[in-house]
Amino acid sequence: MEERIIDDEYGRGVRLKKTKDGYVDVTDELAASKEEIEDAEADEVTVEFPMLNGDKDDEDLVGLSPEEAAALIKRKEEEAAKRKEKYDETCAKGEELLCSGAFEKAEKVFEKALQLDELATVASVGYWRAKTQNFTDPDVLIAEYANSKDDSPIESLEYDLGLEATDVIKEQYKGALEKRVAELEEEEKPLAEEVEGKQEKRRSVLVERLKKATAAFAVTMLLFAAAVVLTVVFACKIPTVRDSLGYIVATAVCGGLSLVTFIVFLVFTKKFIDALRMHLKNEKLSSTEDGLRLQTIRSYKALYLALLAERTQETDEDEEDENDEDDE
Repeated sequence: MEERIIDDEYGRGVRLKKTKDGYVDVTDELAASKEEIEDAEADEVTVEFPMLNGDKDDEDLVGLSPEEAAALIKRKEEEAAKRKEKYDETCAKGEELLCSGAFEKAEKVFEKALQLDELATVASVGYWRAKTQNFTDPDVLIAEYANSKDDSPIESLEYDLGLEATDVIKEQYKGALEKRVAELEEEEKPLAEEVEGKQEKRRSVLVERLKKATAAFAVTMLLFAAAVVLTVVFACKIPTVRDSLGYIVATAVCGGLSLVTFIVFLVFTKKFIDALRMHLKNEKLSSTEDGLRLQTIRSYKALYLALLAERTQETDEDEEDENDEDDE
């Protein structure tokens, strides 16, 4: 039986054995024996570090011994407990101020409580109860979002308040919110009839004016363009003929017409721009004081209705998916 040792690409000794049947048995000379592997596994020490509440990967634990990690966790838990206790005391104080009608003081107290808890549902509800005087003036809350340029004011409102706080407000002050919607609808109807009626009357006049201004603008533009073209054509003929006096006169006349039509064109261009601007302005409700009020009422009502509406199951599932992604 032939036997030899060669070095592989990693510099390890490999034993090659050729049997009677021609098979080759390859054995790594440097591989550890089964007993050695078992001894190595027996010598391994596994240390498990406890995790902070809610944290999967706390950077503060990196490089710490088990004792140091446990001490850190205990200290953080004590700090969290103290912060929770202070938060509860602050919210209780704010609630007392609300019950006594000291809304401005309560607002400041709840504002401090908001800094003590990430969720701060109680503090968030209390803060807006103070701002709106127990939702006797809910427009204070709605105004901050209805007049914003956000694509979805209701999502911004729910994000800032928190979903739990929003649900509490909807449950406890649903009557006040619905009452405000009814008041807005009552104010909207006569105002809309007046504003939109005046808007329609102005529209008919302004559209007619725009049509005339557009026609005059187009005609003067064509006349100016024609005069310029003729001026260029006659001017190009002057050097190509012997008796060029006629072309010189024609060029001069057409040049004068170009100047005159250009001035007229500018005049009617301004009239066209003014007519277009007035027409576009009339189409905007915010162009008049009453129209702006109507626009505000409608934006407030839309946000109130969105706040009162139940969130769909799909929306809730999306929220859960986002939370799962954040945990990962």
